[in-house]
Amino acid sequence: MSQTFSSIADELAAALPRFSKRIALRDRGLSLSYAQLADFVAAAQPVLAGQQAVAVYGVPGALFGAAATACVIDGRPFVHLDPAMPKAVLGNIVSELGIGLILTAEPPKPDQLPPECRVVDAAGLLGRPAAAPVRAAPVRPSDAIYLVATSGTTGRPKCIPVTHDAALLSYHWREEYAPYAPGMRVGIYIFAIWEMFRPLRHGAELCFPALQELLSPQGFTAFLSDHRIDEMLFTPSFLERILGPVEAGVAAALPLRRVILNGEVVSDALIAQLREKLPQAQLWNLYSICETHDICMSELRGPAAGKAGVTVGKAMPHLRAVVLDDHDRPCPSGVPGLLHFEGPRMLGPGYVDRPEETARRFRELVLEGRAVRLYDTGDQGFVDEDGEITVLGRVAHMLKLRGHSIQTAELTQTLAGVLGFGKAIPWVVQVGDQGQMLVFYYTADAAQQAGNAARWQIGPGQQRLPEALAQALRAVLPSYCLPSYLVQLETIPIHEVSGKCDYKALPAIAVPAGPERTADDRAVLPVIAHVARALHCGPDQIDPARTFHELGGDSLMGVDLVLALEASYGRRVDFDWALNLPLARLHALLTQTQGVAAAVAGGFDRPGILLTGVTGFLGGHVLAAALAQLPPEQVVYCLIRPRNLDPQARLDRIARALDLDRQRLVAVGGSIDAPQFGLDDAAYAALCRSSRSVVHCAATVNLAVDRDHMEAWSRAGIRTVLDFCRDAGADLRFSSSSAVFPETGGPYPEALARLYEGCSGYGAAKIAAEAQIAGSGIPAAVVRLPSLYDLDAPNPKDICEIILQACRAMGAMPRGLAFPMTDVRAAAKFLVGLPAPQGVAFYNLIADQPIAPGEELSPLPPETWLETAPLPEPVRRLIAADPQILRADARFRNDAARSAWSQADGADFARISDGAALLARRRLGQNAGQHAAKESTLP
Repeated sequence: MSQTFSSIADELAAALPRFSKRIALRDRGLSLSYAQLADFVAAAQPVLAGQQAVAVYGVPGALFGAAATACVIDGRPFVHLDPAMPKAVLGNIVSELGIGLILTAEPPKPDQLPPECRVVDAAGLLGRPAAAPVRAAPVRPSDAIYLVATSGTTGRPKCIPVTHDAALLSYHWREEYAPYAPGMRVGIYIFAIWEMFRPLRHGAELCFPALQELLSPQGFTAFLSDHRIDEMLFTPSFLERILGPVEAGVAAALPLRRVILNGEVVSDALIAQLREKLPQAQLWNLYSICETHDICMSELRGPAAGKAGVTVGKAMPHLRAVVLDDHDRPCPSGVPGLLHFEGPRMLGPGYVDRPEETARRFRELVLEGRAVRLYDTGDQGFVDEDGEITVLGRVAHMLKLRGHSIQTAELTQTLAGVLGFGKAIPWVVQVGDQGQMLVFYYTADAAQQAGNAARWQIGPGQQRLPEALAQALRAVLPSYCLPSYLVQLETIPIHEVSGKCDYKALPAIAVPAGPERTADDRAVLPVIAHVARALHCGPDQIDPARTFHELGGDSLMGVDLVLALEASYGRRVDFDWALNLPLARLHALLTQTQGVAAAVAGGFDRPGILLTGVTGFLGGHVLAAALAQLPPEQVVYCLIRPRNLDPQARLDRIARALDLDRQRLVAVGGSIDAPQFGLDDAAYAALCRSSRSVVHCAATVNLAVDRDHMEAWSRAGIRTVLDFCRDAGADLRFSSSSAVFPETGGPYPEALARLYEGCSGYGAAKIAAEAQIAGSGIPAAVVRLPSLYDLDAPNPKDICEIILQACRAMGAMPRGLAFPMTDVRAAAKFLVGLPAPQGVAFYNLIADQPIAPGEELSPLPPETWLETAPLPEPVRRLIAADPQILRADARFRNDAARSAWSQADGADFARISDGAALLARRRLGQNAGQHAAKESTLP
């Protein structure tokens, strides 16, 4: 082993202390500085000890990035396990690589991972201070830095080791063209996970978008803008689809300064679009293949001016392009042939446990009297006299579709197990203006045709992949490997000169055209027509009871579907709805606003109050308290966002569960995210006339979302509610949170809160909402609440209840455990019973002392308890990031709340929180048997 080899692992380890105060990794739920990343790596190294290779499971995000970085620094090659892969494929990867350890960046599905593997939750490694600086493990140049599992067209993906030497040479070469600097922000998603380590070595910040941000044009532009992304790598087809609907002015204002395109041929149309919409950005075309790492990189300054193929630049040092004809003879400059590359330090060792495939693709030949080892790229192309490489397209044994590699021989082998055919040609075909599709052309004799008809109802000619066959294939193949069409031919067309398949003679896909194919046809629901168009089939083949995803649609198709639905229905369409709701239900929701508005405009005629958040834990209790305290002629208008059940059905279900008078409940189908709640003018005006007060309990924040998004969502919702109060002349009661103050210290006042160091996104959103209310001029009561409990029905989503449940399950608690909680019935009664506010008043409805379990449970050091407690992983991650959650002993002034409680209830303020009764009911406190039967003293 060379003692002088300085590896990528060394460079990453050196970057951790050098940039310790900078942010290294960030996603919607987690942010890690370089110092925190160093702590994670140090905590991971004992776990990784002794492993030959490690799997990292999860969607790319900050925790995934930390786990992968730890593997590289510790000299353990890692392979990515994508949660979207079928279980059989994941098992094959693990088995083929001999994986014994899987680090999970998110909870796996039940039984998804092989039981013989040790599974370690990466979140459990967060928050452990390192005892010493992180040191990189020594590695040899030929050692693997990571393993790429590609294709999976037989359910058994090929695993490709990439060496440390190849990575180091590639990183240093490419950075001459595309350098990184401290503070630079780089967007990373699933097609770019191997790009993570380049910028991390230079103090850059890696930002990981959520799925919703990646797959809607609005979310995509918001991600780029909010995180001020400087660079991002894309597949051309992805960028073309996501950027297409974005207006030129909006795109030009994006912060992107460098775009790298990789994985597919870049069309002249895309280059022109990018030059128009991103004039400020450098555009780079990166030609790379896993088996050779990078090959070459060229700046895109304009269209290719009608030249054949795509010129991708000159091969990087340590690689040489070799073009061979069909007889393995070198082609002269400018003559097309099969593109190969030579370079001992760049070419990988081959495919793990695939000697035949390795020999076929990593070819050992004698050229011009010299023994060489070449990699066959699967591309046709030529090299000119200056060394510039032009790629003309793919050859038959490997296809590219939306950035994915598809091995045709392996795909044919897999399909042979379920479909009868003689000869077959998988091919990627442009289908009209609807994009590229994978088509399986085949021949079949009479017996095979009869078998296909009996088993899959497949006939001669062209047809969509039958759903039953698609379901069978999804169990073993990634979705991108499923053919969109099957085409049965009499014979495979043969080229007269080469004697091989004449791909140009393969029949084009005929997409049915006619009135039934348009979204304007009144006989077909628009959603059905658009889904049929996206899936390239007739509307009669679409089952309205199934979801777009179940019918074979993928997330990239979903982008086009959402845009088409928004154009047809004239409203914003939630991406998750479009992908995962039954189509009939989706249509009902998209047309419901107009229908509900017309139907209920005359139904908003009784006096009452408007309640948001009725489907939540607090909202249901507020609903019960309102019906108990309001005069009998008044009703409660309940704003409910339409989902899989319509708003009235959801409200009826709540009323039945709480035994409430349904005659005094009125469902309002709408959302605080939409102006006028999404109601038409007549319905909105009627609701304004009838509402004297608004109790706003709707959750406009989410612990999994970064602070900027939380604040933006909160402001939008509060703005809509305040506009309604102003239009209705109604006062507002707003359920805020104790999170507007730190979890320790105090006493904190009943006054406007200010941002503080370490404030969570949840707290920041509530602070922003309170400030909006205070500056609005609307009479309002801001009621700050801690966690809420119900003695009889614990809230399964409340973090304190989750902690108590974990304590009971393991018979131990973190030493010093303390947290404030208020009885949810007290909170509901307080919100409804407050007198009409004059101006803006603040109330801390929080007891004087936090709830603190005694010593009946074994006290453990908090870090030990957190490591072993049976907690959901997101909760463990949250506590690890903020350990003060386990000792939330802040003190609060509550004089105004005491006075108002006395007027509303006339009872002792101590009744708002009975810690002894709560702990006894949860079987954690003294005299549990005595308290177990005790009922709440609150109505």
